[in-house]
Amino acid sequence: NMDKTQLPSVTLIVGCGVSSLTLLLLIIIYVSVWRYIRSERSVILINFCLSIISSNALILIGQTQTRNKVLCTLIAAFLHFFFLSSFCWVLTEAWQSYMAVTGRLRNRIIRKRFLCLGWGLPALVVAISVGFTKAKGYGTPSYCWLSLEGGLLYAFVGPAAAVVLVNMVIGILVFNKLVSKDGITDMKLKERAGALQSGTPQSQKPPSMSSVIG
Repeated sequence: NMDKTQLPSVTLIVGCGVSSLTLLLLIIIYVSVWRYIRSERSVILINFCLSIISSNALILIGQTQTRNKVLCTLIAAFLHFFFLSSFCWVLTEAWQSYMAVTGRLRNRIIRKRFLCLGWGLPALVVAISVGFTKAKGYGTPSYCWLSLEGGLLYAFVGPAAAVVLVNMVIGILVFNKLVSKDGITDMKLKERAGALQSGTPQSQKPPSMSSVIG
């Protein structure tokens, strides 16, 4: 039975509190100037902040609810969801960057896909995990989180690791795209600079030898 109540430590309270207040302030700033900065990236950032704030709140609440088995199980499940969603929103940011670099960004369609990836995928993983385990392992007598026994923790570690791996791949692709574009731009600038230095406009070519002889 969950007969112990563990209060959050001062360090945990300060850490989660400062993090949440900072992110909340960032959201308020973004909302106040939304008409000027409205973009897909801003939407992603706000959703990411909301997932972290929710995680921080559940961490603090969960430390005091270990005696209530039902509530502790719910907190563990939602904490699983919000932790995964924070990873997925980072993945969404990487995806958005790739779409922007490749010029394939379409607001209405992509925004729905962003929301499905940021919130829908974590919800699907948690739903499958809860259904498969019948919520066994969500919440322990010591903390309201996934149990270290039975391998349930891999329901978080596995998807999180996959997201990190995909992020790395997308990051490499975006970097290669940017480098290739910069290289093309540099070549054009070099050609233009060389033409100016020689005193020949880029739009005019010097006369050929055959025309001069003729």
